[in-house]
Amino acid sequence: MKLDRFGTGPRTFLGIHGWAGNRRTFRRLLAYLPSDATFYTGDLPGCGDAPRTSRIDLDTVMSAVLDAMHRISDPQLTLVGHCGGALLALEALRVGVGLARRAVLIEPFGYAPLYFRIFTWGDFGRYAYLTTFANPLGRIVTNGALVRKRTGGANLTNAFKAVDHETALDYIRLYCAMRPAERFAGITNPVDVAYGERTFAAVRRSIPFWRSVLPNVRCTELQGAGHEPIREATEQLAAVVFGAAPDAASAPSRETPC
Repeated sequence: MKLDRFGTGPRTFLGIHGWAGNRRTFRRLLAYLPSDATFYTGDLPGCGDAPRTSRIDLDTVMSAVLDAMHRISDPQLTLVGHCGGALLALEALRVGVGLARRAVLIEPFGYAPLYFRIFTWGDFGRYAYLTTFANPLGRIVTNGALVRKRTGGANLTNAFKAVDHETALDYIRLYCAMRPAERFAGITNPVDVAYGERTFAAVRRSIPFWRSVLPNVRCTELQGAGHEPIREATEQLAAVVFGAAPDAASAPSRETPC
């Protein structure tokens, strides 16, 4: 996992992108990077500029993440996971004891909803995925159908234009197989969950789940945002990730019982 570094401050952060993402997922957030922080980003195996390995499974992916954490070598590290990358951030806390202190989970699913699981159903699932995300018309129709889950010019399927679709399928299979309720019970590290006010129902319904599994969790609803808060509520999200943002957000976030 080749790392890009931004900033030189003593507080360290590692961004872990999600499904169809890459190391550039966090670029808008970096505009709010405080002077006392350093933010690392990298491409997971098979994503962005990282070559595809012979296997895309949890062991392979976590090996890359843990190697990055060892190279950063800061026990106070904060992991910042986006969407599927949020599950990987929690897994890194679970297996990489002592390598990080905290995690920020952006738009994390606490369970795999049917509209994800369908893509894991053998040949039918593969066809459903390719029709939805590999086909330009399918991306347009899907993004249009998700208009209530995004704001402004956000495009929830745009990232799929340039991905390796077999790799993307492997990642959705990986996420669906992780079973968060069984894996993450007992993680006592401080965790922040940030989710958009207009996000998917499955993300909102996951909030009580994270409360039941993670004893030291704080949840923040990002006002006006859909499923892409890095783009849609950058200032609010920066306040969650880094602490108080340099300038107050025009639509302040709201902490919710979690």
